[in-house]
Amino acid sequence: MSQPLVDWSELNVIERMAVRFLRSRNGLDEPRVHRWPRDELRTIRRLEISAIILAAFSGMVSGALIGGLEIWLNFTITDTEQSWARWLEYWVVFLVVSVLISAIEILFLYWVVLWRVARITNIAGLRLSDPEVEQVVAIGLSRSALDIPDPRKPFYGVDPYIRVPRWRLIAYAILYRLKIGATSFIVRVLLRRALARAAVRALIPLVAIVIYSIWNAIIIGWIMQASRVRAAGPIAIQELGEQLLAARPDLDEGVRRLLLEAVAETIIRSANDHPNFMLLLGRLFEDLKIEPGSLDLDWSANRSRIPELSARQQDLLLNLVKITILLDGRPRRKQLQFLQEIHEACGQTLDKGETSRLFRSFAQGQGIGALRDS
Repeated sequence: MSQPLVDWSELNVIERMAVRFLRSRNGLDEPRVHRWPRDELRTIRRLEISAIILAAFSGMVSGALIGGLEIWLNFTITDTEQSWARWLEYWVVFLVVSVLISAIEILFLYWVVLWRVARITNIAGLRLSDPEVEQVVAIGLSRSALDIPDPRKPFYGVDPYIRVPRWRLIAYAILYRLKIGATSFIVRVLLRRALARAAVRALIPLVAIVIYSIWNAIIIGWIMQASRVRAAGPIAIQELGEQLLAARPDLDEGVRRLLLEAVAETIIRSANDHPNFMLLLGRLFEDLKIEPGSLDLDWSANRSRIPELSARQQDLLLNLVKITILLDGRPRRKQLQFLQEIHEACGQTLDKGETSRLFRSFAQGQGIGALRDS
């Protein structure tokens, strides 16, 4: 590959520790990427469910501790005149202890998720060593496990955010941090406003236990799902590469460039720099013998060439777009509209049922699944 996919120096301390942890628990000498049989899929599901249960339990414990702290402070640090000094003492103690409890809880959740993600990589046959492609997998999995966003930067000359306004990127970044950092605090403030009467306000610590537990379960469920998508990506990309290598003798340079232009357009419409996209483009540029960074990235000028493709080439184009859409686990409306446009240009009708089956098959570690087997 002609350009680095990852830069180790860009990782923060937590990311580096997470990658080292995953590698230490992985230990595969050679990659054994394969479709997940039923017994392996069941094991992966059990790992995901156990992570969610432990996350809910830790939320319950932390909620109970913080709620108990609040009740204790209400009985011990009180002042009939509600002096400023008493108010300050109350909140200093509450915030310091709450932050300590939350920090321990976060460390525990990191361990829960990272240990299970490492197990999933072993099951999926992913080696997490030093070669560049494997670093992309390792770093991508560590970021999903830590719930850290991927860096927003171009790769292989494709910028997924080129059409996203800067204000929207800033808003996304703020909302992402609020999702984790401020949710519990906001919930407690809203509860205090909603349960204003003193007799009812005493229930807030108890209600918070349930909210912490449910919120932890939801967040860890999202994280495990994102990690599964990243673990399932390599087998789909490998099978797609095999399909392309078989078809390459019938593809001239113009057709190969058109295929890559379609993939790049699909990625741009996702507005997402998912590591599976990096792996996909790296494989496609290499297999199709096209220099990275040499694409026009002007789909309006390229789509008129679709009717000139043979039926087999059109099918290959459609397959490429479908696989690209599912690789980040969340098909966007603009991507599905793009898929519809290409079907119409090929004189075909989009089968939404087939697209759904393909997505389920991919999420279960079956590669390109029904698409390849049909």
